[in-house]
Amino acid sequence: MSMISDESEMDLEKCVQTYEEEEIELPEDSSGGKLTYFLAPYFFEKTWITDITLPLIIVLLPSSIRLAYFSIRDYFDTQLEMKFLDVFSPLWMIIHYFLFFTVFFVNFIYDKKKVNIETKVLQKLLEEVAEMDLTGDPVAWRRIASRVNHFSEEKGYHYSVFYGGGHCMRFFVRELVKPIERQTYDIRCYYEGERYRNFWKNPSNKALVERAIANYNKSVENFGELSHTAEKDECRGGIFEKFRNTFNTSMIYLVVIEVALSVVMTLAFIISMISCAIFYSFASPQ
Repeated sequence: MSMISDESEMDLEKCVQTYEEEEIELPEDSSGGKLTYFLAPYFFEKTWITDITLPLIIVLLPSSIRLAYFSIRDYFDTQLEMKFLDVFSPLWMIIHYFLFFTVFFVNFIYDKKKVNIETKVLQKLLEEVAEMDLTGDPVAWRRIASRVNHFSEEKGYHYSVFYGGGHCMRFFVRELVKPIERQTYDIRCYYEGERYRNFWKNPSNKALVERAIANYNKSVENFGELSHTAEKDECRGGIFEKFRNTFNTSMIYLVVIEVALSVVMTLAFIISMISCAIFYSFASPQ
C-alpha cells in the first residue's frame, strides 16, 4: 500500500512539475493587454478606416439633399438667401458623426468578444478541454486558452483567440454547452473565412464535442450546474449586449426618422420644381 501511495505521490509531483514548467501567456496578464486584444485587430486590419469614412458619408448625405433643396429655392426666390448653417450645421454633424461611429465601434467590439473561431482552432480547444484535468488544475482554463492561442499563432493567425481563461470558459459554455443543452447543435465556427455549419454532422467532431462536454460535466456537481454556469455567463455579458441592442435600436429609429424627413424634403423639392415650371409656363407671354 505504501509503495502504491508513493507512486501516486510521484506521479502527482511529476504532473505538478510539468504544469509549472509550462509557461502560460495571455493578454490579460499584461497591463493593457485586454485593450490590445480588442484594438490591435481594429487598427492593423484597417477596420478604423471604414468606421471613419462611412459615418462621414452618412452624415454628408442629408446635407447634400438640403443643399439641393435650398439651392433650387434660392434660384426661384431671389429674396431668400441660403445660409451656411441651414445646410451644414456643425453641431448636428458632430453629434451624428459621433453616434454613427460609436455604432460601428461597439459592433466591432461585440463581434470580437464573441470570437469568430476557425474550425481547426475549435478542434484544438475541444481536444484540450477533453484531456485537461479541469478539477485538479487550478489554472486549467488559463492553460487551455494559452495553448489554443499558441496553436492559432502556429497556424498563421496574427491575434490571440482568447484574452484569458475566463473568456475561454465562457466561450466554451456559450458556443458549445448551450447548443447541446438546447439540442440545436448549432456550433458556430469558420473555415477559411466562411461560416461552417456542418461541424456537428462530422462524426469525429461530434465525438470530440461529446468528450469535451463529458469532461466539463465531471468538473461540476451535476448537469444542472452547466445551465447555471451558462445563465451566469449570460448575465455577465448581458449588460454590454443590452447596451448594444438598445443603442442600435435607437439609431435605427433615428435613421428612419431622418430618412423620412429627407424623403419629405425631396418630395417638397420635386413638387416645388413642378409647381414653378407650371407657374412660369402660364406666366410667360404668349
